[in-house]
Amino acid sequence: MIALITGPTSGIGLQIARELAAQGAHLVLACRDAAKGRAVADELRRLGAPDVQVRQFDAASAPSIEALARSCAADFRRIDVLVNNAGVAQGQRRVTSDGFELTFATNVLGYHRLSRALLPQLRGSAPARIVTVASTFAGDLDLDDLQFTRRPYDELQAYAQSKACNRLLTWALARRLEGSGVTANAMAPGFVPQTGLARGLSPDLQRAYAGRTGRSLQEGADTAVWLASSDDVTGVNGRFFYDRRERLCEFRGTALEERLWRLVTPEGDDA
Repeated sequence: MIALITGPTSGIGLQIARELAAQGAHLVLACRDAAKGRAVADELRRLGAPDVQVRQFDAASAPSIEALARSCAADFRRIDVLVNNAGVAQGQRRVTSDGFELTFATNVLGYHRLSRALLPQLRGSAPARIVTVASTFAGDLDLDDLQFTRRPYDELQAYAQSKACNRLLTWALARRLEGSGVTANAMAPGFVPQTGLARGLSPDLQRAYAGRTGRSLQEGADTAVWLASSDDVTGVNGRFFYDRRERLCEFRGTALEERLWRLVTPEGDDA
């Protein structure tokens, strides 16, 4: 199995990589910091991964996503699993060089663009899987103001909205993948303090989160690893899981999913 993981140098992404390495998976680490990626690769080889490759990757950058897809097409004969994990939470509204609000660009466009860019290889490797790390902390969805250009920016609202979008786009993609041999599912890790996600939040929220207890990295990563590798979910498509159990998702509905899909997908360019 060849698995590409985004955001694999810390938190849940690192734990997912460790557990897949222990299963003997070939790994592609898509990370912002290549030096950290190389250090993680050394650890994963010691854990049993027969091959670990590091690729520079910025989930908030369309050119970076395109470059990663080209690199993968040139260097890997197949990709069996894509784990969309890289994510941010930002205390202030920031805009990327592409002109998008950073939380939206990373957590929503990053997942969506990379999944679509790698579809040719995933389809060629079928059966293949896309696993999206979403959240139970999801809501505040406003499809008329996805980037907080009209609303006052709120860091928790921006993050919650991005996680709602993750689910909606997973269901829209899963529908397009029916019968292809490629599946797309989403999962929630629960509140895992060790992810480092809070470091981008405002100082007040960082202090509020500092004293909270939650789940371990192993608990948070477990369902994603299961979705990536277990025979239990062969052929399962378009579902939302928490602790290896399917959960109902309030962010469903073809009209809503398709509206968001059209907003984030170039016209005439479908999966």
